[in-house]
Amino acid sequence: MTRWFVASLCTGLIITGCVNSVATKSQDNQCVRDCDGPSPVLFNQPVLQTLQMFIGEMALLVAFWFARGSASATSANNSKQLLTGNKTTILSLPAICDILATTLMNIALTMIPVSVYQMARGALIIVVAIFSVVFLDHRISRLEWSALALVVLGVTVVGCSGQESSVDSESFASFSLVGGILLILLAQVFMATQFVFEEHIMHRWDVIPLQLVGFEGFFGALVTLLLFVIGHGISGHKNPNSYFNLNQAFTDMFSNDSVLYSSVVIMMSIACFNYFGTSITKHLNATSRSTVDTCRTLMVWCVSLSLGWEKFNAVQLCGFILLVMGTLIFNGAIEIPDGYMPKFLLDDRKQGYTRIVDSVDEEIERF
Repeated sequence: MTRWFVASLCTGLIITGCVNSVATKSQDNQCVRDCDGPSPVLFNQPVLQTLQMFIGEMALLVAFWFARGSASATSANNSKQLLTGNKTTILSLPAICDILATTLMNIALTMIPVSVYQMARGALIIVVAIFSVVFLDHRISRLEWSALALVVLGVTVVGCSGQESSVDSESFASFSLVGGILLILLAQVFMATQFVFEEHIMHRWDVIPLQLVGFEGFFGALVTLLLFVIGHGISGHKNPNSYFNLNQAFTDMFSNDSVLYSSVVIMMSIACFNYFGTSITKHLNATSRSTVDTCRTLMVWCVSLSLGWEKFNAVQLCGFILLVMGTLIFNGAIEIPDGYMPKFLLDDRKQGYTRIVDSVDEEIERF
């Protein structure tokens, strides 16, 4: 595996991930009704955006079917049982978690700036660490607790600076900002649960990442569409601004070229993003993935600044630095020399502890 190949994977992941976040936020900012009136209606369809994401993931099934021949050859020497037939329905469990997490984050994205949205998602490692202790009986060292404290502080600082960094402060009132961040934090719980399901599935069955993501997309799209129809029948059809108004959602999408084009970009970018993510997971370690994701967060912020969606805020920069430092220290990308380590942190290192990121063999991560 050459360096240019790894570099191309990392570059592709950063670019497609940034494009996906920015395109989703851009779609939220598109006016779809009463654009010339005093109260223009923006495209606010988080359920439809969740469906778009799953359709993009489902597209990876095409790549999986092309790669199925080589995967079958390598699985001949694998003691794990193939995940085929009716067994693939188990992938609906992580898909349901993905539905909840993605929908909550899409709602949150309508409430907060895109950079705050991206940075607040860094709180995922906190939930993963807690789940590792509760469900996997792992031990968190003092150094890792200190790194998590930096992440919490960083997310808090970013959240507090979010309202000031917005160009239109009235669009992001304090209650909206806090509510958006709380929704993202709740979404991280479902996302961490999704990772637990995926970890269990990939340890028990012989399944390649393309198959996992593709079938999750299939079941996710199926369940989301079903819930969409049920929600529309119960109450969505009565309110044109409801998240579950199926007719209004598709009318808004197909009657506005900008929304339709951004939908195509969202689906294509999430498919490419997941391909690059699964490839990096296969060839690199969790530390590398964490570093790459940090670069993506920085790029999202730079793009939102260049587009004029936000103003530069030094406090937000400080929060971002704290978030990055905590994440990289937690994942071992930054090694602090013993001479600079406080004594109470050195005690753990002398005991030869194993980092959670090394002991949890997470074979797939889509950031």
